[in-house]
Amino acid sequence: MLRHIQSSFQGIPRAIWILSLVSLINRTGTMVVAFMTLYFIQFLHFSIPQAGYASACFGAGGILGMYIGGVLTDKIGYYRVQLFSLMSGGTMFFVALNAHTFYAACAAVFVLALVSEAFRPANSVAVIFHSDEEVRTRSYSLLRVGVNMAVGLAFVVGGVLITYGWHWLFWVDGFASYGAAAIVFFLLKDISTTQNTSKKTEPEDVTFSAYRDKDFLIFIFFTLIGAIVFMQLIWTVPLYFKTGYGWTEAQIGLAIGLNCAIVMCVEMPLIFKIENKKGKLWFVRLGLVCYIIAFSALILPVNFALIAALIHIVVISFGEVFIMPFSSNWATTQAGTRRQGQYMALYGMSYGVCNVVSPILGTQIINAFGFNYLWLMLVVLSCVAWAGFYFLEKNTVKHRLRN
Repeated sequence: MLRHIQSSFQGIPRAIWILSLVSLINRTGTMVVAFMTLYFIQFLHFSIPQAGYASACFGAGGILGMYIGGVLTDKIGYYRVQLFSLMSGGTMFFVALNAHTFYAACAAVFVLALVSEAFRPANSVAVIFHSDEEVRTRSYSLLRVGVNMAVGLAFVVGGVLITYGWHWLFWVDGFASYGAAAIVFFLLKDISTTQNTSKKTEPEDVTFSAYRDKDFLIFIFFTLIGAIVFMQLIWTVPLYFKTGYGWTEAQIGLAIGLNCAIVMCVEMPLIFKIENKKGKLWFVRLGLVCYIIAFSALILPVNFALIAALIHIVVISFGEVFIMPFSSNWATTQAGTRRQGQYMALYGMSYGVCNVVSPILGTQIINAFGFNYLWLMLVVLSCVAWAGFYFLEKNTVKHRLRN
């Protein structure tokens, strides 16, 4: 087992390790996002619908930020975009700390998401640039190991920091962004300077726009549906653990942190074992089956709270392991050499749109019908996404056979 785990990390370029370290430090600064809904309700005293709208502003800013980040990445390179995003994002955490009214909070989180989410397409293109196809899925997995380790720390440490005061979340998040920017500046600069010169020697790319690629747009649509389902883990599941189960913030942090711990420990060895066994979309569909099981578990009566929560966290963690790296790699296969920023930005924007839709949809359904109706709807959406990816895979196979 140890040899297998060790082998799963071999052959990954040094630059990918640096990018993973950057993501680890940067995403540790997600404590504000992790507890955003609770922050709006408990500290700023917003209503549940208001908290949903304010959280949706973060998603709206993220959509615009990823679009701008993709455009800038194709024009000026991933290094400059990452550095600007990290520095400005760190500053915006301190600005958001002082936004206490509803409209001020909406504006602050919108700008925060705009500047910080520009990081994502630049980071994804950096992975493409520094990895070969043979190790690309594992490269994305390593990046996600850093992200999940950071998110796990964010939930656990964030839950503890809240007991000392909500302001600590913003301070730690801001300085984490500055720390990630320092690593980009000192460790990635020399590596990234080859990006622009290498592009000049590449042949002219004939791939048309990502916004005209029908297969890719279908993929993005069903990725959005799957993302809406998964992101309830961030936007509404903690609220359910709080109001339905009566858990404290520290207990919620430990529960959600378990998701990150499982992904961190399991993803790389599992991907190394299975990455060439089936098609990428086959594993995406398997992940959606896990989503169906995970949200069905939350329908169990509150007397089974611990069992239901454990089933949900463990199974959705495996769903994430199957979906995220394989869908990212599928997206890169559709991108041309000069449109990587555009393709990866559009892929990232699907998660940005879901961060607009998810909190509004989730909180409005909870407010009108209750949590169980939300879980049932998420099960149905997972089934729809499964069917969509099934027919997309069949369609792409037909295209390859014709060609």
